[in-house]
Amino acid sequence: MKYKKDLDDPVLKIADVTRGRISRREVFRDFIAYCAHRISVMTDPVHLERIKYLNELIERYTTPEREVFEQTLHHLIHTVMQNIEHCAYKDLLSIPFFECSAENRALKQDFTPPDIAELLSQLIYGETPELPNEGYYTLNDPTCGSGSLLLASVDCLARKGINPSEQLVIQASDLDITCVQMTYIQLALYGVPAVVIRGDVLTLREYDRWYTPAYLLGKWVWRAPQPFGARMNESDERLKMLEEPMYAAFRLAEQFMRKGKEC
Repeated sequence: MKYKKDLDDPVLKIADVTRGRISRREVFRDFIAYCAHRISVMTDPVHLERIKYLNELIERYTTPEREVFEQTLHHLIHTVMQNIEHCAYKDLLSIPFFECSAENRALKQDFTPPDIAELLSQLIYGETPELPNEGYYTLNDPTCGSGSLLLASVDCLARKGINPSEQLVIQASDLDITCVQMTYIQLALYGVPAVVIRGDVLTLREYDRWYTPAYLLGKWVWRAPQPFGARMNESDERLKMLEEPMYAAFRLAEQFMRKGKEC
């Protein structure tokens, strides 16, 4: 896994799509938001408000520019599929992120180079990893960036025979929404069950969460819910109620009884 820039990478070129009408930094962050919302609105039944955000986002761009966004997303999907065929879970977004100066300067962001991330994952998991009693690994990165450390761990485990789609679940979080969305996009496309949270790990304040398609399809909200702090998560509860009518009936009855006592 080499840390090098591909000058022909369409993801790297996307920042110049407006030819200076919108800054390269804004265009790249908008492209990441576009990809994340495109995936989410097709798979996540909880956060339907993202449809409106996506429609408002693309209004900033001309029809040809939107087509480039869509083509670049397709390129990203194709690259991920090729990587999966070779059991390679590479971080495809961190280099374009910094090349386009898209980082949040106030947070003084600095990502882990892929080679270092790969070394750390080898040190953590050793030569013969054994599954926990639950039958799956749980990974957590509270400052996920583009997801490079997580992807290096996924890559390491996959090469040792672990199925990332069935024997792994991830919670990732970051304060920067673009970092949240980069991690979400990559884990979603690589087919990894994950909840990616925009939140502050120091105060445990959560602003938003993103469920990957594999997390939703595998009903991981029941098997391995990913709380962020002590409170019951509202999005998780809505997801459970949508998936299980009996649970929804129970929760609605509980709320009705609670309101009755308050009166």
